[in-house]
Amino acid sequence: MKVQVMGDGQIIIPSEIRQRLGLREGDELLFSLEGDVVRLRPIKRRRLSEFRGALPATVPYPGKEAIRQHVAETLTIGNE
Repeated sequence: MKVQVMGDGQIIIPSEIRQRLGLREGDELLFSLEGDVVRLRPIKRRRLSEFRGALPATVPYPGKEAIRQHVAETLTIGNE
């Protein structure tokens, strides 16, 4: 597909390509230059919740209060 570069450097990505890649307004693209070839890749943002369980837990979760107490102790030790 052929597109034209506008005066301010903007291009219009054809709707067929936007639809195929699932691009929406505000999405970001990564440009890379390989010789005289330009590659465009969408940068897909992922929610933090999507990473839940991605890494094995090495220590059981002690609970919110235990973590708060540990942080408070750590901050107190660092300020002495």
